[in-house]
Formats: sequence, structure tokens, C-alpha cells
Amino acid sequence: MLKRSLFNPYIYVMAVILLALSIVSIIIPDNKASAYIPVALLNLDESEETITVVDNLCDKNSVFTFYEVDSEEELYEDIASGKANTGYIIPEDFMDNCLTIRRAPKISMVVTPSSTLTSVSSEQVFNGLFRYIGFYILEDIASGENPDSLRAIYNYYMASDDIFHLQSVENREYSDITTTNKIIIPVYKFAGFFIFMASLIGALAFLHDSDNKLYLRMSFIEKTMMGLILIGVYTLPVTIVSMVAFLIAGISFSVLKLLVFNIVNIVFALIIGAIFTVIPGQGKKSRIFAAILPAYLLLSFIFGGVLFDLAPISPLIKAISLLFIPHYF
Repeated sequence: MLKRSLFNPYIYVMAVILLALSIVSIIIPDNKASAYIPVALLNLDESEETITVVDNLCDKNSVFTFYEVDSEEELYEDIASGKANTGYIIPEDFMDNCLTIRRAPKISMVVTPSSTLTSVSSEQVFNGLFRYIGFYILEDIASGENPDSLRAIYNYYMASDDIFHLQSVENREYSDITTTNKIIIPVYKFAGFFIFMASLIGALAFLHDSDNKLYLRMSFIEKTMMGLILIGVYTLPVTIVSMVAFLIAGISFSVLKLLVFNIVNIVFALIIGAIFTVIPGQGKKSRIFAAILPAYLLLSFIFGGVLFDLAPISPLIKAISLLFIPHYF
């Protein structure tokens, strides 16, 4: 029986696919993506307030990474090369003009068609500047009021971090400059499906032997033992190759879980084989089983969650998936 299983072409096809998937999974390069949206700042204003605002922006811990450049040429080059997502140019004497005639030269925002979240980054820039500008505008409008009281009121209502402050997503602290993503090859799920498939091939071989009257002189217990051994022999090579594939791909696995899953498959296949042996009719039971097997394996492949996660799918689909053994691996 071991010799017959080793000469079965399906075993080698499954083994080659598993090993190929495990090798591909380690060859696929990591996809590194920036966890930040870089924003370039060119500050041409030498006022203390503007310098403070720029320093605070560059030290801010959020989705945006603000950094200073030394010239317009550098800013445009960073935007064009993709190093920066957006750029802001603060003109000379910006703060002084804001504090006097309130007709300051405009801040230039440099973007490309692919720039993202520009409005949110603008809120951060102008929020920082408004902390200084807003108070003096209010002081000018409410001339004669107590400046200290006015400043206290302004600081309480307007200078809070709750105004235009971009909260970290899910309270995440962006301490790393990049995140690493990788396409996951479902080697583990394919292994579970192939072990299941091998057990059903073993059941087919058991039915074929039964059709050829090989078990006539055996008792029920002896037939059962022969069925278990025959199905187990077919799953053994696939199980061994699966463990090798897991080691190549660096997938952690439990030998005990693999053993239990294997036993469940063997018992399940034996029950299916026993059901077909008692089906009434004169035709060969192995032919009936062989005709049904491809469709059943296809359904097991789909509903076993081999290629995609069934968790987000409708409750009905998830309930159907419980009928297929690969779902539990």
C-alpha cells in the first residue's frame, strides 16, 4: 500500500505545489511603505513666533512628518521626486505683517496631483500660526480690554490641542519611519486542503479494492483496520511534505495539531468510504465516488478558506464552511 501511494501522481503534484509555494513565500520581497506623510517647510520669516511654529511642527508626533528645507529649489525638488507629499513656503515678514495690517503675503502651498491629505496638513500649519496671530487680532479688535485677561480667554478657548489637532490613528504612536508589508502565500491552508484531499484519494483506493473483492475473507474489524491504514498511507507523504514546506517558509506549526488534523481526516474519509460500500446498487462504488470527488474537492477548496478569509463574509457562507474539514486547519 505504501508503494502504491508513492506511485500515485497526485501525491507528487501536491508535494511540488506545497514546496513551490513555500519557496515563493520567502522569495517575495518585503513591501516597505512609509508610515508618515512627509511635508516640507521653507521658512523665510525670521520672526521668533514663526520659528517657534516651524520648530513645533517639526517636533510634532502625528501622521505628518514636517521637516525644513533651505531653499525653494530644494522644496520643489523634494516634491517632484516624491520625497515630500506637500510643501509650504512661509514668506519674509509674514508674522510682522499679520500683527500689524493683517495683510501678510500669502503662504504658498506646493502640491502635485498625487498629493494626499493636503487640507489636513494645512490645518496643522495654520493652527500653529493662528495661535500667535489670533490673539493679536482679538487684542486689536477689543482694544482697551485687559490684555492679560484676553490672553487667558484666548488660551482657554483657542490654543487648546483640541483645535485642529490631528489625533493619532487608534492612539498609535508613529515612532517608526516605515512599515513593512508582505504578500502572504497561504501555504498552511493549502497543506490542510492537500492532506484532506489525500485522505479522500485513500478512500477512493479503499473503495476500488472493495470493488475488486479484496476484503471478502476479512472481518468487519479487519476491513476497518485496512481502511484506516490505506487512507493513512496516502496522507503520510503529504503530511511529511507539509512539515518540510512549513520549515522552508518559516511558518510556526504544532506537530500535535497536525497529527490530530490528520487523524480527523483519516476517520472522516473512512466513514465516507464505509457509507459508499453500503449504497445499494450493482455498479462499482469507486466509480460513483470518483465522479462526485472533484465537485466535493472544489467546494472544499472554496468554503475551506484556502484562498480568502471567510470571516467578513455572510453568516450563511460561514455556516456552510463548517461542513468542510479544511476549514478547521
